[in-house]
Amino acid sequence: MPHGTLELREERAVVEKQRVVAGHVTVRRERRVRVEHVQIELAEEVLVIETMSGTGRVMVNGVSLEPGAVQEVILSQEQAKVVKQLYVVEDVEITKVAHVVLQTVPVELAYEELVLDQQDGEGHLTAINPLEEESGGSTVEKS
Repeated sequence: MPHGTLELREERAVVEKQRVVAGHVTVRRERRVRVEHVQIELAEEVLVIETMSGTGRVMVNGVSLEPGAVQEVILSQEQAKVVKQLYVVEDVEITKVAHVVLQTVPVELAYEELVLDQQDGEGHLTAINPLEEESGGSTVEKS
């Protein structure tokens, strides 16, 4: 018939995790400016007036041309107008990924064992550990 119950206890590791902010990132686009020099070929249409000797007098814009002289009058010319257009040159994908890192942490855990104290015939106190006796260990003598 049992006279009571003795509970043997042990510590067990319980892991509690908490999220800690390790850094802050701001993602933004910044506009940069560079100067490019663009070469453009522009055409112009010119009327060429050349006077020959003995053909009479030629007047251009109120000026009399001497025989053998050449006068050019611009009829039309191209003018450049530079316009800017936006093009997508790169797609940047931004994602957030969680990596799992395995960590090993040493934890010292205590546990309780059943120990019997017994007095021998001479009054010496002997501590008997049942687990040590099973494994071939010795008893410890206390006085």
